[in-house]
Amino acid sequence: MAGIEYRGLTKRFADGTVAVTELDLEIQDGEFVVLVGPSGSGKTTVLRMTAGLEDPTSGEIAIGGMRVNEIPPMDRNIAMVFQNYALYPHMSVYDNMAFGLKLHKVKKDVIRQRVESTAKMLAIDELLKRKPSQLSGGQRQRVAMGRAIVREPDAFLMDEPLSNLDAKLRVEMRAYVVLLHQELGTTTVYVTHDQTEAMTMGDRVAVMRGGLLEQCDIPRRLYEHPVNMFVGTFIGSPAMNLVRSRLVAENGSVHVDVGEATLRLPQSVLAERRGLQERVGYDVIVGIRPEDIEDAALVASPNGHATLDVKVALAESTGAEVIAYFPIKAESVGGPEQERRELIARQVGADETTLTARLNPRTRAEAGAPLRVAIDASRLHFFDAKSERSIW
Repeated sequence: MAGIEYRGLTKRFADGTVAVTELDLEIQDGEFVVLVGPSGSGKTTVLRMTAGLEDPTSGEIAIGGMRVNEIPPMDRNIAMVFQNYALYPHMSVYDNMAFGLKLHKVKKDVIRQRVESTAKMLAIDELLKRKPSQLSGGQRQRVAMGRAIVREPDAFLMDEPLSNLDAKLRVEMRAYVVLLHQELGTTTVYVTHDQTEAMTMGDRVAVMRGGLLEQCDIPRRLYEHPVNMFVGTFIGSPAMNLVRSRLVAENGSVHVDVGEATLRLPQSVLAERRGLQERVGYDVIVGIRPEDIEDAALVASPNGHATLDVKVALAESTGAEVIAYFPIKAESVGGPEQERRELIARQVGADETTLTARLNPRTRAEAGAPLRVAIDASRLHFFDAKSERSIW
């Protein structure tokens, strides 16, 4: 096993497209790091350069402390798991798993021992004689992982390995991969566009956009302390609500208006985020996570909450929660789900901002009905209106 380090890693393609820019990131030995971001963010290019399938334009890749830029892919002692499984259809499961070892001229008895023990670990030992066409999607993915595991590599590189599975199987395999990593302890770099997958799997999560690393941290800190508006809205589902407002000091307190609700900031928030005091009187972007908006009738301790009377435009029950949408009189800023929110606003004849809330399943929120909601002022996020950086 070995750690992986990227030093000033840059990739510029022949047509001038810059896929990755000056990436500096150190992955510890045995760590599970997820690269996440929208399409075109550069995450897969980073993985391909690590594997040796793409050459960096500049910068260095080190595995186990050794620079590998000039080392051929097959000599880097890393194993890659692809989105499309990449199994040989004419080979049995056994031969698919053994193929890489045969290329490296490993002895037959060692190959058999590794394949059989790995197959047992992955619960596919009864499938070794079957062909890929006789397997389910989950079984094929386990075979692909088995092929990587038998090589006993220094690191695993996984490129959206679960994206072809249905929702239920994807959740099951997600847990399986995490447990497998805990058992093997092999350094793993995992690429996905699914932020839920990233947050539930990674020891750390690296958020990329346009070839740049925006933030890399443990999942909880990414969620609670995003460095900018992009990370704040990308992490979390449904996405964070964004509203333009102004910080106002009045009668010894500081507040922001969100629609017709005045949110007075607790002293604890002002003490923690000293930068807010410097922006009193200026426009800011207020971020409100949907889970920090609740049916006021179901809030046990209303202290620190501001209430707002709204008319629900749409209520979607999942059983465990109700996702509610309602327009308010405020200036929107955009964000990942803005098109959907604007569509809902037009459908109900409103031209205001639409907020999204994750409500307790006991709520009586219904489309077209009035509702009083409570917004937790202690959980607000604030971003600079120009730079979109978080205010602390």
